[in-house]
Amino acid sequence: MSFFATLATSLSALFLAAPAVAAAPPQVWKIDQDHSNFYFTIDHIFSKVRGSFTEYSGEVIFDPADLAASKLHFVVQTASIDTGIEQRDTHLRSPDFFDATTYPTMEFTSQNISQQDNLYLAEGEALVKGKKFPLTIPFSYSAPQAHPMMEGVQVMGLNATLPIDRLVHGIGDETTLAVVGQEAEVLITMELLDK
Repeated sequence: MSFFATLATSLSALFLAAPAVAAAPPQVWKIDQDHSNFYFTIDHIFSKVRGSFTEYSGEVIFDPADLAASKLHFVVQTASIDTGIEQRDTHLRSPDFFDATTYPTMEFTSQNISQQDNLYLAEGEALVKGKKFPLTIPFSYSAPQAHPMMEGVQVMGLNATLPIDRLVHGIGDETTLAVVGQEAEVLITMELLDK
């Protein structure tokens, strides 16, 4: 066997024996609690009431180049509902609506994330009042950039707007429809940090 043939055979064996380099897992992003929130708007007779849930946690693993390994998981504390009127918030925490004592949290866990035009679709499961429901969250993505206020930190953004039928999720019943709308518009807005 010639020198070059021997060299080629040796190099081929070397490359075949070399372990494949695994792709790095997507970044785990930390929610910036001061600049993120879960808001909602719902009709009240002729006006619109706005509120938010002030206590929540979550995990965001996201890379648009690796959607198969990306994941969203959110946990919202139902007792943290805040519409600016304590009497109304107390009623919303009661068994008539969220029943926050019995069901202190609501959760969402994505099972698949795909891209559709300029949006991403997080298809998954919501857990509300002890029952699981399919839910898709369409969200926009703002690519990471250097945080202008935090040296050495990257920040990215996720924003989602979606309608939620509260009756489907057992938040109140038909007897409340004369006063409270059936559908709430939910806004999830997040700034996420890499450390």
